[in-house]
Amino acid sequence: MIRRVACAFALLAAIPLLAQTPGSGTGGGQGNNQSATATAPSSAQIACLPQQQSLIQIPELVADPMTHRLRGTVITTAEQDRITFRYPLQMGNPPSATQPGQPGSFTACFPQWVRAFRSPEAVPAYGAKDPKSAYLDPMHGPTLRARVGDIIELTFLNEIEPNVFGQSIDRGDEDACDQANTYPGTGPNADKYPNCFHGSTTANIHFHGTHTNPNTTGDNVFIEVLSQKRLRKEAMPDRSAIKEQFDKFFGDCETALFAGTHVEWPRRWSDLPEAYRLKQKQLLMDFDEGKPQDQKLWPVNEAQLAEGAWPQYYMGASPYCFRLPPDPDDPGMVSSPGDHQEVGGGGAGSAEMHPGHGVTTGQTGAAEAHKLVMGQAPGTHWYHAHKHGSTTIDLLNGFSGAFIIEGKYDDQLNEYYAKWEKDFTRKVPVMVINQWGTVPKKVTRGGPDKGPDFSVNGRMNPTVTMRPGEVQMWRIVNASSRAGVYFNAPGSGMQWRQIAQDGVQFSEFNYGSKRFSNNAFLLAAGNRADLLVMAPPCANKAGCTVPVIVNNEVDPSDLTVTNPPSFFPITLMTVKVSGTAMDPAMDFKPTAPTFPPFLADIKDDELTGTKTIEFATNPQSGGGAGGPGIQKIDGKQFDGEVGVVALLNTAEEWTIKNATVGISHPFHIHINPFQVTQVFDPNATLANGQPAYITSGTPSEGQCLLNPDKPETWKPCTGTSSSLHEIWWDVFPIPSGMTVKNSAGNNVLIPGFFKMRSRFVDYSGYYVIHCHILAHEDRGMMTVVEVAPLRSPYSHH
Repeated sequence: MIRRVACAFALLAAIPLLAQTPGSGTGGGQGNNQSATATAPSSAQIACLPQQQSLIQIPELVADPMTHRLRGTVITTAEQDRITFRYPLQMGNPPSATQPGQPGSFTACFPQWVRAFRSPEAVPAYGAKDPKSAYLDPMHGPTLRARVGDIIELTFLNEIEPNVFGQSIDRGDEDACDQANTYPGTGPNADKYPNCFHGSTTANIHFHGTHTNPNTTGDNVFIEVLSQKRLRKEAMPDRSAIKEQFDKFFGDCETALFAGTHVEWPRRWSDLPEAYRLKQKQLLMDFDEGKPQDQKLWPVNEAQLAEGAWPQYYMGASPYCFRLPPDPDDPGMVSSPGDHQEVGGGGAGSAEMHPGHGVTTGQTGAAEAHKLVMGQAPGTHWYHAHKHGSTTIDLLNGFSGAFIIEGKYDDQLNEYYAKWEKDFTRKVPVMVINQWGTVPKKVTRGGPDKGPDFSVNGRMNPTVTMRPGEVQMWRIVNASSRAGVYFNAPGSGMQWRQIAQDGVQFSEFNYGSKRFSNNAFLLAAGNRADLLVMAPPCANKAGCTVPVIVNNEVDPSDLTVTNPPSFFPITLMTVKVSGTAMDPAMDFKPTAPTFPPFLADIKDDELTGTKTIEFATNPQSGGGAGGPGIQKIDGKQFDGEVGVVALLNTAEEWTIKNATVGISHPFHIHINPFQVTQVFDPNATLANGQPAYITSGTPSEGQCLLNPDKPETWKPCTGTSSSLHEIWWDVFPIPSGMTVKNSAGNNVLIPGFFKMRSRFVDYSGYYVIHCHILAHEDRGMMTVVEVAPLRSPYSHH
């Protein structure tokens, strides 16, 4: 079923990226479109920060516990930062490009213009320029810290200076693609607008991991806020006027959202202040003046408003206002008898329109449907810019930040550890991993480049200080645009226990499981993990050091290829152990924090439908390292139309396939987390190193036979699908496929897949699924999900 979204990307802003080599960021940021193999001018090089600096805290915006609101300003800006690059950029021709951690490689730093999130209210304040280098050091956007049930009220201002980005033509809207490294290429596989790198100074925010309103001023990734600096100076909106308008709007929003736990407001464009709406119309019409009709933005907004949709384009400023729904099973969190009713009633997605679904008024079926109502999972979440066409460069620039949502999970951890540490869950700074850079690199199967080196909170190999035997809580976000971080099991006596995945705590069954104790684990791009970490004993008076060793992974094969090698151990962080041992001795909390009932397993009898969705890189020609590849979902590149439809307040099971060899596309869905119940990896190996699946001959013990002529055999042959005690995710790497010969001698691709179950509850509307290797998302590997509020009256089911 394919339907066009009312707020479809009819006129995606085509804004080129900065295509510059290291060192070209001086002299006004003039790019030069040279390839990544170029040698940077030595005159532009600046001193790097020494490694093993203390882990720094990213500035925070914290919700007021009395008003239950997080109100602040997030500004998008351009700044010149000291960025670290790995050298030599290439050793000969691919596939021998240097990899992170490769012996003989080294780092050098150059000033580069980057896009950044900043906030004047964040604490501590953002740092000043380093007097020795005269440049800022890279830093993520402010950590947002709120609690389930709180309202998020952010004034979003886009003040990026387009003129500093060299080759970028980010001063107008044209249906064009940016020239960046090997993109967009030429020939039949060349990137084509809108699925190419573009739009690099237009921005918005995706609140990754939130279960909240995906429409209007909520987690709405379809809105596009253009930089006000693309206007004449005298036309720029005034900050004080915007603040006055938005403060009034936020007051109205609070009144509406505190009326219930899952209220959606604003519903209509007219709910925004009239002065703001009139100013936006004026600014966009002024911006459109002199442009061809098909490049004008205000007519798109007008057409969307005529359909009753939320308009897509904004100039300079836009408000975000939404509530993090509390636990519906916790009576102490219910704010009023009107919970779960829509303000005004009768709107799309309102409870009145769905008898028996998420309503506690005694209608038929309400008891069964109540289990479908969800709250916000407390945990480690994050946010990032999500303008299609520029998500890659935005993440490379650090256009992201952590979003910590606290709840009973934190309360019970803090209560247990109070005798050792007050506010235990807040002691250690949140750890945001990134791969900083300024030019998107080619990501194809067999591609040798795993991307820039990893950093934590903008620093290379920072240190965390611990006392012997001390237990700390580490919240880790992988905000990289490209690579997964494979954590090796802890060494040198250090121990850890994983207690949450993707911002969702583990149930009691998994909390103490050996599977998650001292375990190696992968954080794919977009994943998060919470760890309880225990420092080893240390008898050395000078202290002991323990490296946290990781590998760079885009596919599990990256960890096994040895000729030529494609993986090397990397020290992500260093733990410095010193001082006196903890007395009394600390331990891991023996029982899990209370698990929210709304995250109970999705059982077979709850499912109302199934779907199969396929991700593929250039499946028509088999891809190959020689071209950029074509990124598709279900054989189609992103076009703003609906590709997947689900009915509100139902649960479904989806099979997510990967018809690509050598890349495990990280699948991501917005708004609702999911449970993985089955995984099929045709490239999996057994403990003895032998392949788990063969396609000819007689299987050895533990092996399974996949018949290239019989697709019905392309599935796990041991074990069955499970729905018990599964952890929750919002990003999961789809196992890559394998190419084999069938009996006719033709190549056959056997796709990898996983099965997931999710509840599509509380909020109707539009959001997206996509690959979280963002160079794939920007170039087409995304589609729109519509959660429809009503079943067709003509349905026979």
